[in-house]
Amino acid sequence: MNPRSEKCKKFVDEYKKLAEKLYGIVKVGAIDCVSEEELCEEFGVYDHDQIVVFNENYSDEGTRYRGDLTVDKIANAAVKDMQSFVSSVNTENFNAFVEREPTKYKILHFTEKKSTPTVIKALSKKFRDKLTFGEIRQDEADLIRKFNIKKFPTILALTDFEGFAGEVYDGEMKVDQLTKFISSYAYSTVKKVAKIEF
Repeated sequence: MNPRSEKCKKFVDEYKKLAEKLYGIVKVGAIDCVSEEELCEEFGVYDHDQIVVFNENYSDEGTRYRGDLTVDKIANAAVKDMQSFVSSVNTENFNAFVEREPTKYKILHFTEKKSTPTVIKALSKKFRDKLTFGEIRQDEADLIRKFNIKKFPTILALTDFEGFAGEVYDGEMKVDQLTKFISSYAYSTVKKVAKIEF
């Protein structure tokens, strides 16, 4: 960015909102290409007022964002190719999901949406070595009934496999609060996984 550019000056507040929206999910930074010319050249930015989105691959050269300079559109571009470590769980594969990685707690996301929220994807990546994430859609009526889910979204740390029960998260869907909730499960081990018969 060029701090002398009117376009950049006008976008500063929006960019701060973008950083707040993606906090804990995607790293957002700004480079003053007037004072950090070499760094900008290293990223292949030779003219100012550019947004470059990098994926998780360190060798990624980045993608130039060419859309509207609005928080939502830039945020969508930034998370579009985000990795997800969330399994789709249904009645048929529930036993296999529970039995997979038996020493890890399972975090279940019950949802009415067709796509996985960015915050859940980010947490599944952050805790992929410690927890197993699953997503159960609203149309899985049998599982919704067994878990006694009354509202969507619901996040549940599965602690009783046979009883289809666990600790339900009751805070806001914010990355900091969710991280605090699931951290205790990330650093403890499941004692026993029972096979569940439908």
